[in-house]
Amino acid sequence: MKRNITSMISAAVLGLALAAAQPVIAQTHEVLIPHACSLLPAELQAEKNVVLEFLRPGITLRELIALIGPDYVQHNPAVLKAAREKQISDYEEFKRLFTRIATLGNPDGGNVLDGPARQRGRGPQAVIVVAECDLVTAIIKSTPRDPTASPGTTYERFSFDTFRVRNGKLVEHWDDEEITEESMQTLHKLNE
Repeated sequence: MKRNITSMISAAVLGLALAAAQPVIAQTHEVLIPHACSLLPAELQAEKNVVLEFLRPGITLRELIALIGPDYVQHNPAVLKAAREKQISDYEEFKRLFTRIATLGNPDGGNVLDGPARQRGRGPQAVIVVAECDLVTAIIKSTPRDPTASPGTTYERFSFDTFRVRNGKLVEHWDDEEITEESMQTLHKLNE
């Protein structure tokens, strides 16, 4: 009898412990929603539109820079490394890079601010754009050359750019860039 009571008490305590832990266990599997995330569909679309404008083919350097908030935070490791090497902010490195790209794409020497922000006025091809709260992610499709195949052979590659959008400005950026010899050589060439 004593053993049955002890077993029943142990089972009850274990049951209470599991019941108490259940909400905690369930919470660990839930996606955390940022505080004050109550944007309406129209507001989410407005945030998507800011990102789509940034990616738009033919956007001028002036228009592109106007979309970036002065408190811009960059998480692209190659750009961060270049900014640290120059001892400037993420925002200043961003402006320098796009100004240099626009200058290279404007051999006529006109006003670089009113010329295309990207070479030949091209923009990244966003195939999917999703928004949640103040984060907007664009899945970008490119068709690079396949170095393992015959000349002219390409393949589809997908990457992402995620932006934090606040008050109609891009204030933070993440992507899938890696620090490679090639990426750093490209950045150094742009800064010559």
